[in-house]
Amino acid sequence: MLLRRHSIEQVIIFTRYPEAGKVKTRLIHKLGAAGAARLQRHLTEQVINQVRPVTRQRPARLVLHYTGGSRRRMREWLGSALPLAKQRGRNIGHRMLAAFQSAWREGAVRAVLIGSDCPALDGPLIAEALERLLTHDLVLGPSRDGGYYLIGLHGSLAPAVQESLFSGISWGTAAVFGQTLDRAATAGLSSYTLQPLHDIDRAQDLEHFHHHPHSQ
Repeated sequence: MLLRRHSIEQVIIFTRYPEAGKVKTRLIHKLGAAGAARLQRHLTEQVINQVRPVTRQRPARLVLHYTGGSRRRMREWLGSALPLAKQRGRNIGHRMLAAFQSAWREGAVRAVLIGSDCPALDGPLIAEALERLLTHDLVLGPSRDGGYYLIGLHGSLAPAVQESLFSGISWGTAAVFGQTLDRAATAGLSSYTLQPLHDIDRAQDLEHFHHHPHSQ
């Protein structure tokens, strides 16, 4: 069930409240501010719908970590049943690490973190990531822009090792995936790489998402 608090697996979704002018800003020139916000809303709702069957089929709990807006506005959008947490940290690396640490405190032993920018990410791929964590320390889903759309960790990893995966990374560049793999290799981690997929961040990425909102 969605509201289990002591599931041994956790799926963490990172997203942003879809406020016009504050989300998908690199797409505003193409879609308009309202269109970019509708895209953000659609992608978030899509990934939630992909995760929910996974949490029914596995001992997994979904938690959505958000930024922007407020808890009240998030509840008005997504309802009262979905577990919510505010993203906390100085940069994306600190925020992801904090989310994993929260999952361990809640009793998870395996966790995957995904964003809301990858429309091709589906439930079977998320389930595969969780399954691979039975035999691997780290799972990564590389995005075509050099980052990653999914990262999965086993909770038995030493805190210092976990911190090394999220500190000193060149976030927002094409080096993210490679740097993360290098950190994993240095720490002697067993890693598994999923198939590469496209994120939707820039106008040229829209060719990989055929149901985007119309521009204004």
